[in-house]
Amino acid sequence: MDSILSNAPDARLASDVTLLLFIFVLVPAMLLGFSFARGKKFRPHHKYTMTLVTISIWALVLFVMVASYGRWVAPAELGGPFSGGAAHILPTMHLITGGVAQILATYLVIYMWTERTRFQWVVPKFLQTQNIKPIMRTTLALWLVTVALGVGIFLTWYAPGGATTAPPAATEEPSATVTAPSATEEAPVIETQEPVETEEPDEGEDVEPAETEEAD
Repeated sequence: MDSILSNAPDARLASDVTLLLFIFVLVPAMLLGFSFARGKKFRPHHKYTMTLVTISIWALVLFVMVASYGRWVAPAELGGPFSGGAAHILPTMHLITGGVAQILATYLVIYMWTERTRFQWVVPKFLQTQNIKPIMRTTLALWLVTVALGVGIFLTWYAPGGATTAPPAATEEPSATVTAPSATEEAPVIETQEPVETEEPDEGEDVEPAETEEAD
């Protein structure tokens, strides 16, 4: 298949569309072309079907798969932070089987279009053969294996519980900022009652003594 994907929704949409095209369009077309070959309907049925499938796959490879592999898988294979695991091994296997299948399919298409024409020289003589059935069957088998690996990649990267529902996001480092503790409440001040001041007699006033009763 940047968060690490800044455009993860676009990557998911491209994967969805590619998978649907293979399952509902290209695989049926592959099997249809194989049935034409078995029925010896090589021209024009098998030739046109094979050509259409091969060109369609090349378009997907060049505009979707190469970019996806280069961005999400190749850095990991070169020792990036997400190297290893099924999420990166499956796309590499997919690349190998699909690449071999496309080379064989391209050879077959060119050979079918140039055989017994003035452009026959395009295919070297050592590659010209009258028995292309083994090559056709090998190509079909590799195509189907590649599609199966594509389904495995989709489930690994995007299915719930897979390796990545989008390719993995970088973890945030814990913040070094420590929240300052809230101000502690001050202990209540205990109010002490001030002693009542005793009234002192004024210095200028003479205190009269208490009158004593005289004895008779």
